[in-house]
Amino acid sequence: MIDAYDRPRLQWYTPEEFEKRFIYNPLDPPRPRSVLPKTWERRASNSFDPSVRITEDRRTLLRRITKLWNGDVVCGVHLLADHCPTIKHITHDLDRTELNRLYYNTRLGHDTLLAFGDADWFETTTGFLKSTTLFRKQAWYDLNDKARTHINESEAYPTLRGDPHEGLTHRVTVGLVRLHDTIRGWNGTSYYDWNGYTIDALANDQRGQSIAREVLTGHNNWKLHRSTYRKLRELDRQGAKPIAVFDTRRTAYRVFNHWHNSDGLGTLPNGTFDSEFSISAGRDRIQNAYDRDEHNWAVADWTTTWRLKQATLGADAPELSRDQITSVNW
Repeated sequence: MIDAYDRPRLQWYTPEEFEKRFIYNPLDPPRPRSVLPKTWERRASNSFDPSVRITEDRRTLLRRITKLWNGDVVCGVHLLADHCPTIKHITHDLDRTELNRLYYNTRLGHDTLLAFGDADWFETTTGFLKSTTLFRKQAWYDLNDKARTHINESEAYPTLRGDPHEGLTHRVTVGLVRLHDTIRGWNGTSYYDWNGYTIDALANDQRGQSIAREVLTGHNNWKLHRSTYRKLRELDRQGAKPIAVFDTRRTAYRVFNHWHNSDGLGTLPNGTFDSEFSISAGRDRIQNAYDRDEHNWAVADWTTTWRLKQATLGADAPELSRDQITSVNW
């Protein structure tokens, strides 16, 4: 019999290589969850510690991340000018082992994390920081709600700029929008309060047209997404040109489809997006829906964080000095 399947492949590891790659000793693996004693389950669950002791190194890192988040140069690096630097740039002189507690409960061993990690009752994210994929690489300095609350309530740190609930991707995308406007000589600002709304970025182009941008990221708070559409619709009625900026193309089509399927919101002329069209094709459909009077659609255009990054910091973007980038206020 001949089949089309690939031949099985084997990869050999020394015990040390295996433990480094899979984070447990192959000669002493964690026991399957189904055979773990109940006492161990209780012990692991009770080991949850909601507090994180703020040592000097931990405080220093959080202060540096806050300044980086606010658009400052920290340890010689900048969020936009250095295309989201690695965490190593701002931790080079700190005790990295001590900093691990800002990410997870270090009192739990790797075997416990592997054994219980998928259980609903098990908590590991008891720290302040998390990793986010941004500019197609890992940025290990995203802040969770606990971190933002701690920073904003303590005099040990500068106050965080921006929406108190936004993540790093949202924050950086707002910075890219402001850089985009500055390059073109548009008069703009970020987090502009208007008629009870906060607009992520508002600018006037050379012709005096107001351009309002809202940043949307891939979460499942659909009520918030619907609220954002209503904000964009109201901005459109007031004469601004509403533009949505999504963290990914996938998020864009999920949100567009949700808006189309929600009663009382917009209607796409060709119905929902049934596949992930190219960004160019997707923009054409959105622009067509906005331009045609017979259709009820309030979003004039859209782009993604990556596209915006390429347009402002990519190889084909206008040439900018480092000082020009770091001086942008967002």
